[in-house]
Amino acid sequence: MESLGVSAPIGWWRKLRLSRAWRVPATGIGFALFGLGGVVLSLSVFPILYFMPVKQAQRAVYTRRVIALVFRNYVRVLRWLGLLSYEFHRIEQLHRPGQLIIANHPSLLDVVFLMGLTHASCVVKASLWRNPFTAMAVRAANYVSNSDPDLFNRCVDTFKAGHSLIIFPEGTRTKPGQPMVFHRGPSNLALSAGMAITPVMIRCEPATLLKNQQWYEISALPPHYTIRVLPDVATAPYLADGQMQSMAARQLTRDLVELFTQQLQQR
Repeated sequence: MESLGVSAPIGWWRKLRLSRAWRVPATGIGFALFGLGGVVLSLSVFPILYFMPVKQAQRAVYTRRVIALVFRNYVRVLRWLGLLSYEFHRIEQLHRPGQLIIANHPSLLDVVFLMGLTHASCVVKASLWRNPFTAMAVRAANYVSNSDPDLFNRCVDTFKAGHSLIIFPEGTRTKPGQPMVFHRGPSNLALSAGMAITPVMIRCEPATLLKNQQWYEISALPPHYTIRVLPDVATAPYLADGQMQSMAARQLTRDLVELFTQQLQQR
C-alpha cells in the first residue's frame, strides 16, 4: 500500500469530492462495495481457499494474502472517491515475522488498514465466526476468536508458527474525549511469550466512523489517517528482580496507555 498524503486532483473534481453532497452518497457506495465484495468473495474465492487440499498453515497464509490484497485496493477506492487520505510511517517494521502488534482503535477502518499492510493473524470478534459471509474467511485465515476458550494458547501457537498477531487492546473503538483503557491480555501474552510488543499508532483526523455513529454522519472534511509504527517495547525488564507477572502486566499496560496517549497528543 503506497504512502500517499492528502494530495488530490485540482479543479471541479477536487471541489466536488470535498462537498457533503458528494461524500454522503459516496460513503454509501463505499459501504455497499465492502458488503458486496464480502458476499462475492464468500461465494467464490474463500470457499476455494477453505477447501484447498493443503495444510492448514499454508491455507491460512494464502487467505491472509488475499485479504491483504483486497483491503489494500479497497482503501485505494475510498481514496479515489475522496472519502479519505492516508500516510504511513515505518510500516516496513510490520513485515518482520512473529510480532505481537497492538494498535489503538479510533475508527472502523483501522482493521482494514492494518490487515492490508500485513499478512498477520488477528484476534477478531466472535460474531465474525457466526456470520455466514465472514465465517469461511476467518476460518480459512485461521484468525483467533476473542471468545475462544483456548484464546491464550491459540495466540502463543501463532507466534510459534512464526506468524505475527494483531490485537486491539481496547477491545472496541475508542470513545472520543475519554481516556483509553487497555485490557491486560496483550501484556500478559507478551510477558508469557518473552517477546517485545510492536505498537502502532493510528490517528484519524477529523474523527469519523466512530462507535455508535451512523454511516451518513460524516465529518466536515475527509478524514486523514496516519499509521505510524513506533519502536518496539521490550517486556523483559518488567519481570526483572523476580517481579510477579500479574504486577508486571499491570505496569506494562499502564505504560502502553501512557505511550499511546502521549503520541496522540503530539502534533
